[in-house]
Amino acid sequence: MSSRTSKRPMSQSEREFLSQILKGAMSSAARWLRGCENALVTWAVLTLLFVLAWMLIIWAARAILQVQIGLDSLWVIALGALACATYAIASSVRWVKAWRDISPEIRADLQEGQVIEESYEFSAATRFQEPEHGGLFYFLRTTDDKVMVIYDQESQDLGVQGEDPLKSTFQPCKELLIIRAPRTKYVISKHFSGAALDAGDPHELSLAPESWPESETFCKIRWDDLEERLSRKRKRK
Repeated sequence: MSSRTSKRPMSQSEREFLSQILKGAMSSAARWLRGCENALVTWAVLTLLFVLAWMLIIWAARAILQVQIGLDSLWVIALGALACATYAIASSVRWVKAWRDISPEIRADLQEGQVIEESYEFSAATRFQEPEHGGLFYFLRTTDDKVMVIYDQESQDLGVQGEDPLKSTFQPCKELLIIRAPRTKYVISKHFSGAALDAGDPHELSLAPESWPESETFCKIRWDDLEERLSRKRKRK
């Protein structure tokens, strides 16, 4: 076996998993409301910072340059507050528009009542560590020479809490079974089995967060090119 995919009826626990996601999914109206709240908070914080910066400039002008800036400078604060409001609204609108309502796809998965079983067999593993919190990305080589990415969420959580990410209990093995929803592609569960794979010491990941590969997907980079393309240490040479 190298890679195999098949469909089967959804179990009750798998249905409950998707139902919980649907229950927590944000509606379009709720998203716009959250966007308005975000814009208001962003505007207030930026305006406060602008006012504090302007007051510091006034103090410095009086103390160092002996220049008096009086009440006629209030127009500067008004313009600054307007600029802050413009930025807050624009950034919040971008945030709302970037959101995609997944509720219809989840309902379609539940109505269809099917899941996809994906079986993989791996021959090797390597791992990379993101520099901010130390989260680990595992790259697993399938026996038909593809490269799958698995993100170790436990290592990221340890790093965020100030603990050693390398103490994560995550262990890749030679065989992997992924249960995935057909339309949303949500991974409902994944289970490793067989002999453990030694991923070695982690390389430092050179990619910016927006370019990080998605977990439980295939990487477009060939196995032999991973270290050259992704390792920060290799790029510094």
